[in-house]
Amino acid sequence: MDINILVVEDNEFKRKRIVEIINSEFQDVKVTECHSFTSAWQMITRFNYELILLDMSLPTFDKTSTNSGGDFRVFGGKELARKMSKRRNGIKFIFITQFKSFSDNVNSYSYEALKDELLCQYKESCMGFILYSNTKSEWRDELVNSIKGLGK
Repeated sequence: MDINILVVEDNEFKRKRIVEIINSEFQDVKVTECHSFTSAWQMITRFNYELILLDMSLPTFDKTSTNSGGDFRVFGGKELARKMSKRRNGIKFIFITQFKSFSDNVNSYSYEALKDELLCQYKESCMGFILYSNTKSEWRDELVNSIKGLGK
């Protein structure tokens, strides 16, 4: 199952754990990482991925010692899914978040409401909506099973 996976996650600890799980469970997977909305979109438009793991909330730009990452996009993962569905048909993605509620100046969602909306809106492309936890392990099994489902 040779697959290229892009992990879009700004939290270094969470990103490392996700990548560790993927690398320990799958031998024929190439994982690329990025940390912001902008770098994710650049990677998505330049390279071909069979699967993209999207954090829901992302900074606009990569954070550096001199750059705070710009505006924080509470629904950055949702925005990327919308852009992909318009331009890059066929890319599968999984949302993976550690937040149970989301709100910006306009919209507020619970984890369940956002999950239901996005799984319905992207029936063909969205392979999961996973609640990440530092203390629980269910998310790992969900992630592994979702990736295994990619080949079906």
